[in-house]
Amino acid sequence: MKKMKNIRTDLALEAHETAVSSGQEANGVKFSESDIDGYKLTTVKILDEQGEKLTEKKRGTYSTLEIGKPWTDTPDEFKSKVYSLSKLIKHMAGEASVGSVLVIGLGNRTITADAIGPYAVEKLLVTRHLKQEKATVFDGLGLTDLAALAPGVLGQTGIESADIIKSVIDSIKPSVLIVIDSLAGRRLSRLATTVQLTDAGIAPGSGVGNHRHEISKENMGIPVVSIGVPTVVDAATLAYDAVRDSSGAEDISYEDIKRSLIGENLNFFVTPKETDMIMSSLATLIAYAINTAFNPSLSYEEIMSLAG
Repeated sequence: MKKMKNIRTDLALEAHETAVSSGQEANGVKFSESDIDGYKLTTVKILDEQGEKLTEKKRGTYSTLEIGKPWTDTPDEFKSKVYSLSKLIKHMAGEASVGSVLVIGLGNRTITADAIGPYAVEKLLVTRHLKQEKATVFDGLGLTDLAALAPGVLGQTGIESADIIKSVIDSIKPSVLIVIDSLAGRRLSRLATTVQLTDAGIAPGSGVGNHRHEISKENMGIPVVSIGVPTVVDAATLAYDAVRDSSGAEDISYEDIKRSLIGENLNFFVTPKETDMIMSSLATLIAYAINTAFNPSLSYEEIMSLAG
């Protein structure tokens, strides 16, 4: 069978699924499943050039945590997911997690489905200024040196996000960079219900065909942990999967469907309903998980009180 190229997804898990379902050998890719506190964790490791060609993803580790629907959770359920995600963040950051942290919230705050990054920044415990100006308070609370920024998008600033981030890194010299962004997925069931973490970096906008400069360890000079949530899926992908699933046909052409929709100006991006509430909940989950991962001396209740 032929590989189904160009089906839009930022999730390495879905890229791997697509390649395997099209009959290809998963050479250069290591796939595993486990769990964190009962939440399913799927890890895809892109090992070499073969794996990169198979998945069209950069080599590195991609961990996808299934978190369900946090916006419907009880307080205890939400707290449990915060701690599970914080463990994954801490693990992905590795030794760099003991130093200073820079968190970047990518995305356009005026487009709700793209605003998880900027929303999350608002809930972070930003402490770098305390360390510099009120060292005794900083030391007494046992906080981690953390700075955060939501740089906007190229159309708003005229500057590539990667260039802004590199300038900040050169100035404040953090130990690790955490990047939060909205992603494009393939399956509706995964929209807003999964979180992908990777050490391979991120190219903002790639999932919706608007590739920007890559934000990675190679370009930034420090370890990068990218945290993303799929919030949109394109109409061509939905139509392709629906036709295949309903008809059972294997010779359906994704490219033909895509060209047809583009020709009719119908290749929209679909996002979950109640998007405002959903994105706010997911942003809070990610921010609290980052706060927990890098401030282990604080209780969940203290983080809620301080972060708002």
